[in-house]
Amino acid sequence: MEIDIKNYIELNIPELKDRLFPVFTTNISKPSIVYSTTPISGGHVKQTQLELKIIWSDYDKTKEIETTINKIIDMEEDKSFIAYGSTYFKSSLSGGGILYRDDLQMFENTLIFIIFWRGIK
Repeated sequence: MEIDIKNYIELNIPELKDRLFPVFTTNISKPSIVYSTTPISGGHVKQTQLELKIIWSDYDKTKEIETTINKIIDMEEDKSFIAYGSTYFKSSLSGGGILYRDDLQMFENTLIFIIFWRGIK
């Protein structure tokens, strides 16, 4: 599921191709997104929390990327599941916020999504 969601984002937002990194990154030469997942519940349709951290020195650019990501990942409740790779999924924005990382001299815009998903057999 994790790789399918990552690939789905990169397919739909070409400027983020090769800019999504699991857990951490040291590559901050361009806007970068660090992602992590946390399982919430199992069963036929599973729930997983997806955390995306948009890291870049330009506040406005991080907000622009946030808007673009929300257009494809923050889905309406009545929207059908998407089939991508080996995963059926739908998701909704659950939280987030932005802060300035003094140690990096960068903004870190966090988006938290709840992903409802199941594998395609």
